[in-house]
Amino acid sequence: MRPSFSRLHLQPLWLLFLSALALLALAACGGGGGTSAAATLPIVAPKVDCSTLASLDITDIGGSGSTITSATVTSSTLNGTAVQFCKVTGTLAPSNTFQIALPVSTWTQRFAELGCGGLCGNVSDPSAQSSFSFSYSCPLVQTGGFVTAATDMGHSGQSSSWASNTQQQADFAYRGQHITTLAAKKLIQAYYGQAQQYSYFIGCSDGGREALMAAQRYPNDYNGIIAGAPAAHFQIQNSLYHGWNVIAQSTTGDSTGNATLYADKATLLHKAVVAACGGQSGAPDGLLADPRACSFDPASIECAANATSTSQCLTAAEVATAGKIYGGPMDATTGQRMLVGSPLLGSEANWIGVEVPTTASTAGPTPVTGLFSDLIVTGAYNLIFTGSPTMPTIDTFGYHDASFYANYLTARHALNDATNPDLSAFQKAGGKLILWHGWADQHISPRYTIDYYESMQSTMGAANVDQFARLYLVPGVGHCGGGEGFPNIDLVSQVTAWAEGGTAPDAVTSYQTDSASNVTATRPVYPYPAVAMYSGSGDWHSGSNFTRGAALYTGKSPSWAGAAFYAPYTAAVQGVAAP
Repeated sequence: MRPSFSRLHLQPLWLLFLSALALLALAACGGGGGTSAAATLPIVAPKVDCSTLASLDITDIGGSGSTITSATVTSSTLNGTAVQFCKVTGTLAPSNTFQIALPVSTWTQRFAELGCGGLCGNVSDPSAQSSFSFSYSCPLVQTGGFVTAATDMGHSGQSSSWASNTQQQADFAYRGQHITTLAAKKLIQAYYGQAQQYSYFIGCSDGGREALMAAQRYPNDYNGIIAGAPAAHFQIQNSLYHGWNVIAQSTTGDSTGNATLYADKATLLHKAVVAACGGQSGAPDGLLADPRACSFDPASIECAANATSTSQCLTAAEVATAGKIYGGPMDATTGQRMLVGSPLLGSEANWIGVEVPTTASTAGPTPVTGLFSDLIVTGAYNLIFTGSPTMPTIDTFGYHDASFYANYLTARHALNDATNPDLSAFQKAGGKLILWHGWADQHISPRYTIDYYESMQSTMGAANVDQFARLYLVPGVGHCGGGEGFPNIDLVSQVTAWAEGGTAPDAVTSYQTDSASNVTATRPVYPYPAVAMYSGSGDWHSGSNFTRGAALYTGKSPSWAGAAFYAPYTAAVQGVAAP
């Protein structure tokens, strides 16, 4: 899906990153590895009529002007079964629109806040089947066991003015999800006559950033959190990271040029990577179990100098572009990495439409300003650089100057980023955290999630982190799902079992399915850094023929210019304080 983009691109960004909800198959429930089980909780029926919730006062949460606009019973079809919800809509001042879906006859005393994606700007119906796709055959969710809530994070996708509004910046950065959760909990108390027993947050992409923001700023809000492919490094991700992928592509080295590498050559590159490093697990699946253990060089498929056809090889310019995308920018003086990670080997097929155009090299030139990477940088300008002495452009980002961090990215780091590795308050509150990332992510490099996890270990101690957090890296899976790997994995049942029953997650079964949602293959995923290894006998499509293998790569994250952003810091606040 690649819709047209307005200047700030807010609505299309929300649509494009619908993966934050609609592709959250990677946070599934009900399949799982081992005997993990959530607590057995009786169903609780409402104590009042749904319509009475319309008069509930929520000004104590959002302030003057906060109001509930409707409270009606609706029916949603989940996995072929009709489930009734009391759906409540409203606004928390100044402009946080929300929807909360309270099951009428199926509530199991659980609540889940659902993250949004991109720059948000719209409310995804929390009672719809598409919103429940984060739950792969999960009985707790798919039969209406959770109260669920969603918010637009304080702004409408149809407007561009919010990104310069102090309060709306804060609502997007951290406040919107928190006050929506408070409103949901107040509605739960009013509707059922009791509080929820357990609360969860489930998000991917920016929803993953929101998930970590909750753990860092509001450690008592949730018992369990699932943070997928988190855009926690918001300042870096939407400037240097995506900006470099545009400059690296350009025939002129700036935003005036055309793309160098196109869809057909990205596909060719991917096939070469798979041929060189696919099947690291021992199974002939073409997947990279850990791309960091692959040493493929794109120059190995460079065309001969006298080649009459370049359709099955890369030109020198295409090789150079691929190398820049993989390698990232370096400080010109020190040679230090400007980024901790870039798109990894094995992700090339997913670059199409993000790092490279959707068209083939034979279709004619495409301006780099048409790339998604350019569009999201443009959309995030004001959020990142408001207050800077000058407003940089994608051409003037300091790709080769580490001082760009101090001069432009540091000021709003403590507002927008969710990279504080000190989660001691969340741990003390009994919270459980599951991080996950697809190795073939085309939008956010898994190296950032790895670096954050390592920073947690350095700050809190590895043994301590192991008491409340897990990281899962999923081979061949793209951004919040998709790709050539196994994009359905049970994580909701894992976090509920951990939070409610004390069963820490270990091996988790991931799935491939056909168009009718029938399971066609399974594969265990182990907590990082272990990998699943094929036993050498039996059907490799069956997860029962895989065992836990040692790490394929044992190095730590490299030194890089933004490492200080992953050290403990005091979160910044602005505008109206959240209760």
